[in-house]
Amino acid sequence: MRFQRSLKLLVKPRFQYFEQVAPGWQGLDVLDLGCGGGYMSEALAERGARVVGVDPSAASLEAARRHTAQAGLRIDYRLGVGEAIPAADRSMDRVICVDVLEHVQDLGKVLSEIRRVLRPGGIVLFDTLNRSWLSGFLAVEIAEDLLRIIPRGTHDPKNFIKPHELQHSLERLGFLVDPNKFKGMGPVGINRRGDILFGLIPLTWLVYLGYAIKA
Repeated sequence: MRFQRSLKLLVKPRFQYFEQVAPGWQGLDVLDLGCGGGYMSEALAERGARVVGVDPSAASLEAARRHTAQAGLRIDYRLGVGEAIPAADRSMDRVICVDVLEHVQDLGKVLSEIRRVLRPGGIVLFDTLNRSWLSGFLAVEIAEDLLRIIPRGTHDPKNFIKPHELQHSLERLGFLVDPNKFKGMGPVGINRRGDILFGLIPLTWLVYLGYAIKA
C-alpha cells in the first residue's frame, strides 16, 4: 500500500535528526506514542531500545505485532491515547511522537502526559505539521485530494501547530526547549515507484522536527 510505504520512508529522515540531537538508544526505555503500524518502534528496537508502542487503533497494533514478530523483534504494544498514556510515572527515558500532535484532542494534556512518563532529564522528540497555508495546501489538497497518498480526511489544517506555539506549550510544563534546534523536513525527490522521498531541509514551513528535555 502506497500510504504504508510512505510512512516507512519517513523513518530515515526522522532518525537523521533524532540521532543528531539525542544519539544512542541502546538499553533505553523508549515510548513510541502513536506508533501506528510500528515502523518507528521497530527502528528503535533495532537500535537496542526497550520499546513500548502506544496507539488508539487496535487494528494498527495487531498489524504491528504481526510484522514485529516476523522481524524477530520484541516490542510491547499497548492500546491507548496520548491524553491517558498507559505507562507508569517516570518510566521512560525518551518519548517519540511523530505525526501525532496535529491529530490529538487535547494537546496540553498529551504534553502533560508525556512529561509524566518521562524520567528527569528525559527527552521527547517530535515532528508535526506547521500551520501555514502551504502545509495545508500540500498535506490536504495535494497529498490527500490529488495524489491520494494519504487517506482523505486524515488532516485538519486548523489543528496544525506553529513552532512557537509548541515551544511555549512545552515551556509552560517545565520542558527545556531550544527553538533554534528545530529542523524542517520536506519532499526532496521521488523514487522509482513514484513515492515521494522526504529529507531534512532548512525551512520549517511544512513539517518540523524538534526535541525538549524534562527539567
